[in-house]
Amino acid sequence: FRPAFAFRGFAADTHLLWRGVQSTSFSELLEFKDGSESTFPVFQVLNSQGKLQDGVELPFSLDEGVHMMELMVKSKVYDDVLLTMQRQGRISFYCTNYGEEATSVGTAAALQPQDMIWPQYRELGAFLWRGLTAQEIADQNIGNEGDRSKGRNLQVHYCMLEKNMQTVHAVLGTQIPQAPGAGYAYKLDKEDRVSVTYFGDGAASEGDAFTGLNFASVYGSQTLFICRNNGYSISTGVDDQYGGDGIAARGPALGIPSVRVDGNDLVAVFLATREARRRSVAEQKPTLLELMTYRVGDHTTSDDSSAYRKENKEEVAKLQALGPIPRWRAFLMSKGVWTEEKEKAIATAAREEMLQAMKTGETKKRPPLRDLFTDTYTDLPWHLEEQAAYAEKHVREYSQDYKMSAYRGLDGPAPVPDARRIASAPRQMPPAPTGKTREMTMVQSINEALSIALSSNERTVLFGEDVAFGGVFRCSMGLREKHGEGRVLNAPVAEQAIAAFAIGLSVAGYKAIAEIQFADYIFPAFDQIVNEIAKYRYRNAGGGAGNITIRAPCSAVGHGSMYHSQSVESYFAHCPGLKIVIPRGPKQAKGLLLAAIRDPDPVLFFEPKVLYRAKIEGADAQVPEGDYELPIGQAEVVRPGTDVTLVGWGSQILRLQEAATRAEAEGISCEIIDLQTIVPWDVDTVQASVEKTGRLIVAHEAPQTNGFGAEISSKIQEAASFTSPAPSRE
Repeated sequence: FRPAFAFRGFAADTHLLWRGVQSTSFSELLEFKDGSESTFPVFQVLNSQGKLQDGVELPFSLDEGVHMMELMVKSKVYDDVLLTMQRQGRISFYCTNYGEEATSVGTAAALQPQDMIWPQYRELGAFLWRGLTAQEIADQNIGNEGDRSKGRNLQVHYCMLEKNMQTVHAVLGTQIPQAPGAGYAYKLDKEDRVSVTYFGDGAASEGDAFTGLNFASVYGSQTLFICRNNGYSISTGVDDQYGGDGIAARGPALGIPSVRVDGNDLVAVFLATREARRRSVAEQKPTLLELMTYRVGDHTTSDDSSAYRKENKEEVAKLQALGPIPRWRAFLMSKGVWTEEKEKAIATAAREEMLQAMKTGETKKRPPLRDLFTDTYTDLPWHLEEQAAYAEKHVREYSQDYKMSAYRGLDGPAPVPDARRIASAPRQMPPAPTGKTREMTMVQSINEALSIALSSNERTVLFGEDVAFGGVFRCSMGLREKHGEGRVLNAPVAEQAIAAFAIGLSVAGYKAIAEIQFADYIFPAFDQIVNEIAKYRYRNAGGGAGNITIRAPCSAVGHGSMYHSQSVESYFAHCPGLKIVIPRGPKQAKGLLLAAIRDPDPVLFFEPKVLYRAKIEGADAQVPEGDYELPIGQAEVVRPGTDVTLVGWGSQILRLQEAATRAEAEGISCEIIDLQTIVPWDVDTVQASVEKTGRLIVAHEAPQTNGFGAEISSKIQEAASFTSPAPSRE
């Protein structure tokens, strides 16, 4: 028994009037369509009394049905206990799943273990289905050292990476455009596997939701979009959330098969999910499920829904009686496999299990203080090592203000800082480039780096707006023809989804090279970059997205004006988890880009577009022909000097060289340092130079206020021992 999916289709022999639309004829009638011409029926096979429709066979065994009921009962009991724990002040926050148990248990049961799940925050049933234990639930809500995410996440933000369940996302809807990246990877790998993202009717209003659906449709991503439409997003009801026919109606407009399901009907949920999964793998396309249910509880413990619910207490009670547990209880009782005594025994055992788990969890220590910093990068850079050492020293110095015994390690001897880890030089150096060189422009060297990256690792995907065509600056010319249309992709115009798609690819084991057409246009992706890419492994305590390089042309050129001239590096330098690289010439662009692509951490690679075709003189234009990398995190002394240190990056280096030549005519010797990497920056090289010259000038194109030059000046003033005191300038 299969639910019917709505789909935008057309006959093979029709003649379309335009590409991208399904119109086959003209009309003299002026007609506006508002969606009311058709609507979605609600797929239901088990009625509210717990009776299957005639002719419908149970799609799973009664034993499996009993197990699903046990998990739904456990979910409710765990919610009861943890809600009480929050009221008692033993945890600070909680979010219940009341009335929505079938949407998570029924969908999870219909999936396969290899399917990747991207949850929102009411999927406790799915976590239970995949094996999350009461102790793990308690540890996460307490935030002790037993928590998989080391106490970093808000309550109910569970994670089971080894069971293909990503961490619950606190930022609403950001997971929706990430899932298609993984689904596309499964398509490339020809896997019997889907990427599954859950979200609510509120999250469906986010731009991430539309762009996620659109990307999945364009790329034929093996992705299931599962919307729990429970009527409310905190206090905002669906009447205020959207116009039109719910969430399922949005799918056909994007060519996505969609279905609306009674989310309180466990059997219908299972059938719809199983069929959606089958279609997604067999047809290599996404599907959208809208599960209609009702949020019985408050949004969270920070909320009192009685202040805004449109339904009165009697109506809420009626809706609760129509929920999944009463309905499935009635069915199982009719089959003689469930009793009130059995349910009471399961509930009692679940209550005792969670109470004991809470007691055990409260005896565990909090994670070590150092875990405030770990997992932001694969190898913690010098500036975070420095901050970690300072935090440890501070807490111990003011121990009377902290509960030292609660944290692992703080009640023991202080660790000895490793001076080698606070040194800013890269801890691993790539081999120096050798062999023949040839003169190139920066565009040519970037093209060559991209081609080498695609050739040397088949699990690399390059994508972005106009990338298949070669890009607006022609950096990717010929790469689609050379490496295939499946790995060099045009992207829809949606920067946040470009960044999110890269996350999905990375989680699925691919290296993602994403292009943002101009750095000025990166801001729609800001949320995905700073809240998701930068924090992903920190949130997961090590696992997840990392192999991501985002390229973007930056800085001023010609008549670019305000929207084609910005230098945006300082916006991102504030955020731990990202590396930022800006090359000054063709040789540096190729070597640093290859290093960025192969770096296990996310890298923002900003390319000064004024340099793309600039005539670069000397060694910087002589590019080694082979595969080579230059070290990320190492500055280069471009020109030695004795009187003043000039620090810059990107196109500023050419200007500093011109300034140094003028100064030389006046008897002033300038030492020029190309920082190359903004994060992590090479403070030791700059400090050594300034201690020699006694003066520092930092030049960058970004606005002076809060520019990265202020960070450099501040750090050097703090760290350097000046032989001849002079102020630093930005």
